[in-house]
Amino acid sequence: MGESDLLNISGLFHKYGDRFLADDSLTNVDVLLLSLYLIEQRTKTVGAPYSDVKELFVSLGRKEDGFKVSVFRAKKESLIEDRENTLSFLVKGLKKVWAFIGQIAKSRVYILKSGEHFTAIKLFEEFLQNEMKDGEILLSDTWISPSTLFPFSTMKGKLKYFRILTSNITEIEKFREYKKKFEKEMELKLEIRKNTKVHDRWLICGEKCWSLGGSIKDLGNKDTIISELNDVKDSLKELFEVRWEESEKFE
Repeated sequence: MGESDLLNISGLFHKYGDRFLADDSLTNVDVLLLSLYLIEQRTKTVGAPYSDVKELFVSLGRKEDGFKVSVFRAKKESLIEDRENTLSFLVKGLKKVWAFIGQIAKSRVYILKSGEHFTAIKLFEEFLQNEMKDGEILLSDTWISPSTLFPFSTMKGKLKYFRILTSNITEIEKFREYKKKFEKEMELKLEIRKNTKVHDRWLICGEKCWSLGGSIKDLGNKDTIISELNDVKDSLKELFEVRWEESEKFE
């Protein structure tokens, strides 16, 4: 996992303008260890100059006067060593970094809160922009409406084929009209099929699969958690294709 991959891990860092800020849940010692690890990933060397680690520590949103204290604590806990102003990992520190990087990277989570309609839609759009790396999306969503399509407009130029499995469509005539406009403006193919067996909500794009806590049309109405599913993508894709073939086409 390279530096750019680490910086893009949801929940670990947050992009702010042209920089990244470490999440508030991380201690200063955590950020120190991450700073050292990021520099090692970039330079492909073991260890990094004290001044370079300090500079990155501060650029990630931590106060300069907290760096010296963090180095002292990390050394006391046998996480790092400092030889001739070069910081390097001890085994315990390296394991600590691998542990929380692996834990967060393994299962990324987005939380959309009830009552924050605009924010929820904006966060879902950011989720699509950050996580959807392929030109095809498969969506299983029990209830869909014209508003289901709105967030996906942020993927214009990237999304080319969009398939939706659902069991219920509200405002059918309006949805039919929006579907035509969506396809034309987005320059893509949108197919929808209905199947009463559809219950859970999930989304597949390329090699990634995500569980959706609520229907997209209801973003902001209830607390919703979007979490990455790591081990069932192939099974869900196979299920999607089975249900797709036995479903009723929506024209």
